[in-house]
Amino acid sequence: MKDGAPHSTDEFIARIQQMHASLPRRLRQCAEYAARQQARMAQATVAEFARGAGVPASAVVRFSQAMGFSGYAQMRDLFRSPFELPRSDYAARLEQLSQYGDSRPAGLLATFAEAGRMSLERMIASVDSSDFDRAAGILSRAAVVHVVGHGRCFAAAAHTAYILERVEVPALLHGAFGQISGAASVREGDAVLVVSFSPAMPETLAFCADLRGCGAEIVAIADPGVAARLGRGVLSLNLVEVEAAGFRPMVATATLALALAAAAGGLRAHAGRSD
Repeated sequence: MKDGAPHSTDEFIARIQQMHASLPRRLRQCAEYAARQQARMAQATVAEFARGAGVPASAVVRFSQAMGFSGYAQMRDLFRSPFELPRSDYAARLEQLSQYGDSRPAGLLATFAEAGRMSLERMIASVDSSDFDRAAGILSRAAVVHVVGHGRCFAAAAHTAYILERVEVPALLHGAFGQISGAASVREGDAVLVVSFSPAMPETLAFCADLRGCGAEIVAIADPGVAARLGRGVLSLNLVEVEAAGFRPMVATATLALALAAAAGGLRAHAGRSD
């Protein structure tokens, strides 16, 4: 690696977030693909990476060099480290199982349950405890927490907004069938909780773009690909949901969001007793 190249996948994602806005279009496509497909980075050839990102192979090499590596092979080696490589053995088996299919409904239930278990294990490993504490503090101090989730993420967002209200943290739900829509309702002193996964819904990205300069703090529950697009001003709790039979059970997302809402409520109640 060249001097200054990332030494861990966390540094790699942080570098992508730092550089994302300044990268040329094709290199930005590479950055988003790399952040979104970390589990495949250890095995992917230049051609496979280029095909997945929708760019020429030469753009992949340029992206590797922009990240501080001498070339693609050395960037890929970062993900081949036994300490950095995602635990994909069981995921690969699950994918293979889903391809064969199972005619029994109970077999599909078992497949989803296994995906949920794996997602929870990865979430525990990927979410930094100090970031979680900071996120809970941000939500607990907010005048209002605006919960944003569209598409597949709306169910998790809706449940989170419900729990926040139950633990006496004022919350407003944005999105399909939400209580309110539009970033114009966000004020200084509020907080925004975004739930989003690749491919990110345009409505979610547009909402976040409209928040610039409003003075609200932003917390995200997202995968690394979306986190890279949201930028450095967002405190992102990153996780990757394991797919089962082409579906994402979203178990880890729901668990993380519930824990965050409960923690925010606990901090707010403690602060109230201290006053």
